[in-house]
Amino acid sequence: MDLLRLHCNESPYGPPIPAVAAAVDELNTSGASYPDSECADLRKHIARHVGTSYDTVAVGNGTDELLFLMTLTCAGPGGNVLVTDSTFPGYVNSAAAVGAVVHTVPMVDNRISASAVIAAMGPDIKVVYICNPHNPTGTLLPPADVERIVNAAAEAGAIPVLDEAYMEFVSSEGEYGIDAVKAGRRVVVLRTFSKAWGMASLRIGYAVAHPEIIGRLERGRRALPFGVNRLAQSAAAAALGSEGFIERVRHRTSEARERLYRGLEAAGIEYVPSVTNFVLVHVAYDSSVVAQRLADDHGVVVRDLEQFGMPGYLRVTLGTGQQVDRFCSALVSVLSPLPEEIRRDPVNDPSDVAVPAAEPAS
Repeated sequence: MDLLRLHCNESPYGPPIPAVAAAVDELNTSGASYPDSECADLRKHIARHVGTSYDTVAVGNGTDELLFLMTLTCAGPGGNVLVTDSTFPGYVNSAAAVGAVVHTVPMVDNRISASAVIAAMGPDIKVVYICNPHNPTGTLLPPADVERIVNAAAEAGAIPVLDEAYMEFVSSEGEYGIDAVKAGRRVVVLRTFSKAWGMASLRIGYAVAHPEIIGRLERGRRALPFGVNRLAQSAAAAALGSEGFIERVRHRTSEARERLYRGLEAAGIEYVPSVTNFVLVHVAYDSSVVAQRLADDHGVVVRDLEQFGMPGYLRVTLGTGQQVDRFCSALVSVLSPLPEEIRRDPVNDPSDVAVPAAEPAS
């Protein structure tokens, strides 16, 4: 039985063809040489792509490295960071590694509440992490609400970090962060080549921010030279020149999302409408049991959200149409025979029966 990976939000479409060619050529011609530690050429390509200057761009070994450097250089040991509940664990993990103190804000109806974030933004908060579009709910914080948070952070002396790993799946009307950087605001925008660009294996992400903040990140990054390999740098630069690629991925993802909605609705299974390449699915049973049986009986791996503090929910990556159909069929098959005794209301029964993840939550 072949394994269907629907738990890490990887793209089923792969990278642009020019990106693959660039990586292969780089390996053939320069595989024995260290990469450019400054990622100068790629930073120029990214700056041109987003319409900013070179000194507003930093590149990292995935956005995970940039998150760590951000927490280290802008909060530091004992510094206070603000995050929402039930979100990407990289923010808390970075804080734990640095020795920073984490303050959390609850989600409201599977959405970030700008008002709640602003209310929690005391004068001691150094960094505010906003995952937008939100992982794992797939919901989008409107630009007007993002602006409110950025304005409040400026008044409080905090740095807002907008993690936009999934923003390529959204039309440009949903964006705010890059324009804020262009306007000189002290805000950090994180993007990645792992999701819509289909290059998760190469581990490359970037930050767009005020030059002073980029300077801090670069000083921290120099302790980890050659972090972004030659293949990743060349592939990412080539990908940015692949005209129409993101639009095609966005269109195919939208079609798969609607297909999944239809399959879930036909089975009477609840879900949260998403703007990303994954969907939050509510199961009436213990989600850890459901996830385990999907994997064991059907070879379908999804993300059990017990570990995100959301028992009773699964996060499902949108694959191809055929993969979506396979997941829906498997889920119906798993849910149909489950006994009543493992039915669980995740609101009234918060017991933790999570199956340990085989790899870091993404």
